[in-house]
Amino acid sequence: MRLLAFAVAVLATAPGTRAADRPSPGSGRADGAASTRAAAQPPALTAAAEGLADGIGPPAEGRRALALAVEARVPALAAPVEAAVEAALARRGYAVTPLRGAADAELAARSGGQDWLLRVQAGLVPGRRELALVGELVPAWASFFLQRRPGARAIPPRVVQARAPADPETLLLGREGRPPGAPFAAVRRLARVEGRVLALAIGEVPEAGGVVIAVATPDADLVLSATGAPVAARALDAAAARPVRDPAAAIAVGAFGGGRIAVQHAGAPQGDVLAVRGGRLEPAGTISTPPLCAAEGARLFGAFAPGTGVLLDVLSPFSDPEARPRSSRLLYGVAAAPRGGPLAFAALGQDLRLELLGQDLGPAGAPLDGVGAGFALADLDGDGTAEVIASAPSVAGPDRVRILAPRAEAPLLLESPPVDGVILAGAAGDLTGDGVDDAVLAAVVTAPGGKVATDLWIVTTDPREAP
Repeated sequence: MRLLAFAVAVLATAPGTRAADRPSPGSGRADGAASTRAAAQPPALTAAAEGLADGIGPPAEGRRALALAVEARVPALAAPVEAAVEAALARRGYAVTPLRGAADAELAARSGGQDWLLRVQAGLVPGRRELALVGELVPAWASFFLQRRPGARAIPPRVVQARAPADPETLLLGREGRPPGAPFAAVRRLARVEGRVLALAIGEVPEAGGVVIAVATPDADLVLSATGAPVAARALDAAAARPVRDPAAAIAVGAFGGGRIAVQHAGAPQGDVLAVRGGRLEPAGTISTPPLCAAEGARLFGAFAPGTGVLLDVLSPFSDPEARPRSSRLLYGVAAAPRGGPLAFAALGQDLRLELLGQDLGPAGAPLDGVGAGFALADLDGDGTAEVIASAPSVAGPDRVRILAPRAEAPLLLESPPVDGVILAGAAGDLTGDGVDDAVLAAVVTAPGGKVATDLWIVTTDPREAP
């Protein structure tokens, strides 16, 4: 009976019941060495590893010896994750032995006299700036009752997982290289929106679950997820605005007091600051001038030309109705690079000449001619300087997405196949969660039944999007 009771206890045991101090054959490096290695790890690696170790718990029934096998789609991520997980488990009393290159990790763990095998898959979560670790904890000791079945597991394995917000260093480690022969960027349809999209913005809205796309149409203001799914909306009262020659709007996502989204439609007496609350966009304040764009630590406000949907040449860091135009130019739009840099802003005039500006709004290079009305600034390759993502300069033929490097001797990096409709708006931000900017362009199309709709096209260099 005592033997039976002992066997039942062994079968029911899993890590986390109690700590033990038994040294095991084949134990790994000393706890102090593993802790020292983890001290210099990026914060996301440490946080995710600690979360994974918490899910595993301390050694059970004196079984401390653990073989660790880490796999990552990006090889550069595997070794740092291994070091962080090894240190986290060592702090909980495990003697960890890393396994590298074993054809059969479970067989290697059993042959090495290990008590456990922990197989970990590591990678960035698509669409979010998060690091994810998924581990399978497998018992590696021989089963007392299944001695005639080599390889039988004493108890069932279990799955543990953990996530952590990815810091820039982890994003760098986890970013995949572009496949050989792949184009500079991928261009694909992301979503379709009813009506004509007047303006776009991309940014972080915690209440909406992270990075979102803010959309202004003549009839509504919308918030979409990073994948293009509806998140929140509000209908507009057309009678509240004065008539204009052509509908237009300015929208931005950033720090605007009571909410993260600011928008003003041409003809409206003022703009609104909006907050996402339970699937609705609700007013959280007002602004006196149109929010042209927002980026890290920067916002620009402007002014609509009276009775029109075009902008005066007003670029102000403050919502100031008294701000004076810099020139007599009229503008189609203004964009900001999400992370700033040498090329921080750009202003497109009615002559389709794009003015390139630095953080101080001074010239940042020679103007670009022939830029289409729909454009954005995005550092697509992560080199610290934004590229210009724009529509074709002519509306006579089919539109195309073009990527331009303004400071390069050969600026054109990519031109897409023809795109249905006419591209009239753009925005930039990290939608795929790889830590590098993406861009979204809005192409107005004729939907079935003759209705107007807008296709949103994502432009990204995330290798996971490569065709």
